[in-house]
Amino acid sequence: MKNKDKYENKNENKVESQNDEQVEAEVKEDEKRSFEIDREGLSDEEYIAALEEKLGQAIAEAETCKGLTQRLQADFDNYRKRNNSIAEDMKQLGQSIVIEKMLSVLDNCDLARKYVKDEAALTGFNMMESQILGALGGFGLAEVDAIDKDFDAKFMSAVERVKDEQKQGKVVEVLAKGYMLGTKLLRPASVKVGYWED
Repeated sequence: MKNKDKYENKNENKVESQNDEQVEAEVKEDEKRSFEIDREGLSDEEYIAALEEKLGQAIAEAETCKGLTQRLQADFDNYRKRNNSIAEDMKQLGQSIVIEKMLSVLDNCDLARKYVKDEAALTGFNMMESQILGALGGFGLAEVDAIDKDFDAKFMSAVERVKDEQKQGKVVEVLAKGYMLGTKLLRPASVKVGYWED
């Protein structure tokens, strides 16, 4: 039964191929006939005029084809660029989702450090955190530099004000670190900001 199906499929493909070749041959024959000029009964001037007319038609068709080809090429280039851009956006989105999940691990590292009393354990803990930050840094993750900097609402979120004449308008303490992924802010730094009133 399978051999019969294969035989029928081969025959169908062969027939389709022959039909395609026949259609192509007919199109070529029509094109050839459309450019033929019957020389009999024409004076030299009439024959030259007819040739010039056919040449003009051929040039016009060639220009149309050239324009169409250029448009198709431009459309294809735009399509390729758009697909590359979408692929890059999806890659960055996937990375940012994973990295955002890792931020809670880094937050827990900061909290746990306060409770580690043994120096050797603290050294190992800090090395582990540095490795995590180094791995994520390879994807473009960077900490928002906030401590003692002027408060910047684009990268920081003020959760508390602290009266401090020396550090008026500056970040006094970072409660939760902020992170950037390349040029995109993943999370603003939660900070205390100094102020002063007379």
